[in-house]
Amino acid sequence: MTSIKEYVADLVFVIRAPEDGTDLAVSEASKLSRSWFMLSMLLNVVTTPWLLRRGGYRRELLAYAHSFVTSGTDPDVAFMAILNKLNNVLNSRLQWVNASLTAVIVLSIMTGVLAFMVILGAPPIVGLINLLYIPLIHYYQIELTKYDYVKPLISGFVGLGIGLTVSLLLLRLPGLMAAAVSIMAFGIGFAALYMPQFIRFVRDYTGMYGRVSKSFGELLLVSDPKPPVPRTIVEKELVQLWDYAYSRGSRDVVERVNMVVDSFMNFIRQVVRSGFLYGPFIAVSYAMMLALAAMLLALHAPALASSAVSSASGIGSAVSIISGLANTYALFTMLIILGASTSIIVGKAMHSIGLGISLIPIFMASVIALMGWA
Repeated sequence: MTSIKEYVADLVFVIRAPEDGTDLAVSEASKLSRSWFMLSMLLNVVTTPWLLRRGGYRRELLAYAHSFVTSGTDPDVAFMAILNKLNNVLNSRLQWVNASLTAVIVLSIMTGVLAFMVILGAPPIVGLINLLYIPLIHYYQIELTKYDYVKPLISGFVGLGIGLTVSLLLLRLPGLMAAAVSIMAFGIGFAALYMPQFIRFVRDYTGMYGRVSKSFGELLLVSDPKPPVPRTIVEKELVQLWDYAYSRGSRDVVERVNMVVDSFMNFIRQVVRSGFLYGPFIAVSYAMMLALAAMLLALHAPALASSAVSSASGIGSAVSIISGLANTYALFTMLIILGASTSIIVGKAMHSIGLGISLIPIFMASVIALMGWA
């Protein structure tokens, strides 16, 4: 997960390089970013950024800016060229975000199919493979907020204990049903203290674009502009750009800062939109497995009642195969594990693991309903 500070450091470099030179721009960016700090250290041992072998897109951005600045290019022209390079980098990053989420959707479908091989003897824990896709999602996400997970986890374990007590001692439910109910209780307990934080984030996030545009736009329009209110991490980190533009006072500098901030805010909007757009589709594979399990169970029940007739009449159809191979206990165990893991990666793709845990009750409810029907 990339910190907002890392991206803001890129913005600082783009804004400072045309006017102050690449050396000072790198120095300012290195105060915010470890990546830029490493580049600044490497610049002490090479004569030109083109000789750097490491640094990723920041090395390319530095070398690109260095070419324009050292050649004496007009600062306005140099700024537009460097900003265009940064926009290309952000667009490439967005494409990778979409590609990674698409890959997770495909992999989750494959995992669901593999998990369903439990009817042929595969272990039910195959569904946990979904959790291996979390690093792929995490790598391309942006850290937009920080959550307190300690209290929700404590609340979740309290819910788990209550769920176990009620399901086993009071309701005397079968083992698998008790497990599903307890996992649901854990999700409910976790969500009780996590969702208020998430709702607060959503409320702050939905108004963030308007607040940022207003505060930076005031630098051009009013004599007494107000800095961004640090209600989110993004606004907190952008305050330093606002301060820089305000201290310089030049209309050219203020316009450049506004252009850079607008590009960055548009990038954040698209990354968040991709997560909430692609994330729910990861659950499609789980829905398919539920439907297929319901079909198999519907065929399995009459097969048990008519097994003697089937064997006597020589009916060796798929029904008798299913009744012989389908281990109902293992099937439901697989669905519980697959449901919990799918819920977590759906929430992670949309926003965070905490959101995924909070969605567990929805996924468990479908399994419990299927178990009750069977």
